[in-house]
Amino acid sequence: MVVLVIPIKPVFAYRIFTGRKRYDLRKARSGFLVEPGNRVVLYVSGGVKAFMGEYTVGEVITGSPGYVIGEVSRRPSSGVGEEDFSYIRDSKYALAMEVLNPIIYRKPIEMKEVLRIIPDYNPPLGIQKLDDYEPLVVLLFNKARGLRG
Repeated sequence: MVVLVIPIKPVFAYRIFTGRKRYDLRKARSGFLVEPGNRVVLYVSGGVKAFMGEYTVGEVITGSPGYVIGEVSRRPSSGVGEEDFSYIRDSKYALAMEVLNPIIYRKPIEMKEVLRIIPDYNPPLGIQKLDDYEPLVVLLFNKARGLRG
């Protein structure tokens, strides 16, 4: 399984976790592949600096920012507005991921905890793709979800 680690501002994370925001818009490079069923782990930036939770990717819309904005605008209750659209508008390529089954970790994982285990890890500045067997996923995210560890 592919795991995507994505930075997000606290206000947008809150909207995802409360179910208000049903699509996550991102700048991307052409050919970047996100598939339904991928797991997205949210690194909440700003003053939080912690991995707070995750969601499963549903529908994926890719293309020019104009195309993605147009398609998402047609979805009722997308939870996405001008603040989101302005983020992707100046990129060459964009994607929108439908947010399914968002969960908040019982105990968020602070960046300082990650650095104790993986000292050379840097928080993502964009979309970071990991396999489910990589140390960050196995040691931390499964523990946060209560699966093992």
